[in-house]
Amino acid sequence: MKSINLLSLSQAYDSLEPSEYKSFIEYYEIDISNNELDDLKILVNEMISKLSFVNIFNNFYVGYKIQHISKEFDLLRFGENYIINIEIKNESTEDKIKKQLTRNRYYLYHINKVIHNYCFVAKTKTLYQLKSSGELEIVLLESLIQVLTNQNLIMLDSPDVLFNPSDYLVSPFNSTTKFVSGQYFLTGQQESIKKQISANMAVSSSSIISLTGGPGTGKTLLTYDVVKSLQRSMRTIIVHCGQLNDGHHRLVSLGWNITSIRDFQNYDLTNIDLVVVDETQRIYPNQLDQLILEAASKKTHCIFSYDIQQTLSASESGRDIESKINAIGGISQYSLSDKIRTNKEIANFIKVLFDNKRNNITVSNCGNIDFDYFTDPSNVQNYITLISSEGWEVLRLTPSQYNNEHHESYSQVSSKNSHRVIGQEFDNVAVVIDEFFSYGSDGKLIYNARTYYDSVKMLFQNITRTRKKLKLIIIGNKQILNRCLSVMS
Repeated sequence: MKSINLLSLSQAYDSLEPSEYKSFIEYYEIDISNNELDDLKILVNEMISKLSFVNIFNNFYVGYKIQHISKEFDLLRFGENYIINIEIKNESTEDKIKKQLTRNRYYLYHINKVIHNYCFVAKTKTLYQLKSSGELEIVLLESLIQVLTNQNLIMLDSPDVLFNPSDYLVSPFNSTTKFVSGQYFLTGQQESIKKQISANMAVSSSSIISLTGGPGTGKTLLTYDVVKSLQRSMRTIIVHCGQLNDGHHRLVSLGWNITSIRDFQNYDLTNIDLVVVDETQRIYPNQLDQLILEAASKKTHCIFSYDIQQTLSASESGRDIESKINAIGGISQYSLSDKIRTNKEIANFIKVLFDNKRNNITVSNCGNIDFDYFTDPSNVQNYITLISSEGWEVLRLTPSQYNNEHHESYSQVSSKNSHRVIGQEFDNVAVVIDEFFSYGSDGKLIYNARTYYDSVKMLFQNITRTRKKLKLIIIGNKQILNRCLSVMS
């Protein structure tokens, strides 16, 4: 996206033919309606009547949207000393203005701690500012002009370089303090689904709801946010289909009612209004059937939250839990599709790594992916110890409880395994790819050694936990190394 001078935009709108104006704003990648531009023109005219310096209108980004997040800003201007944000409304209420500017400050605070946050209401020509205290006040237009004049502008190819979408996906497990204190916002899609779920539960004494979403869509955050918002009015329990992680235990210590599916057998729902089953793709069919019957008899609401891609064994896939959930009578189904925790470079890399026939995908080498090559597993163990101390979360495959498996020869027992990281996320993730990974005749990644759990699914689970950087530690596997080199060059 390109920055633009607001005077230029306003005068182009007034003077160009519709087709010319359309080409003009497309060049700047601006998506703005004529009604919005009419309101913007009122602000521009008011400002120029007080100060005719062209420079105060320069370097604005109009209608910028954070990648992967349905969060848009009307006007942004970036400086070394502070950021200026101006929202344009034809009319609005102070409550709505305060809510929007507070949210804007949250997203911009990751870039610069000093933010000048305004809203201009065109119908009344009123300028509001959100103060650092969080209060809203009406200010003179001259104060905005002064702030614009004193800003030390920075030149950007695109605001995308400043925003990291993963910064805004707070994890209930890995950012528990932020989650509990409400230091996060839901995306537009998440908020919409949350409202629909709440409305659905309000009209029924015993509703069945499914919530699905792939890696990076914010399914876990939405699931736990729904529970958080209902805890005061409902007696809730979260049933996690797997081992409880450290984040679960922190929430339990704060009064949350969370249990593992293993400890949920014969649970009495008499005093429960809402039961949320997280990672439902891993539940056993008889557990699912028992829970549905129990919830129906006790008039308990049920939410089944899951990602069908995140099964870790052939037996889990074979249960076909999704079909069983879809077949429940009267179920309300919601699906998250907008990816938030998505580094495009890593997302594309994962696609081509797991399928060597997908050669139509470009992986931009932005420095977020690197790989090391070793032939001696003992060196790998030492290397894992080294990078773990440098901030890398080295995720290993989950071993069998019954037999020794090859990947245990190079793994560190202290590293988290695939089952322990379900639903979690980490800034820097490292995984090991040994010599038994290869590609089948269909191009799909396969594993040629015997393991109790599905090694390819576990590798996918581990890799998709990363937020920012990914490191592959390759042991004696030239085929995988060459694939990585070919797609990253």
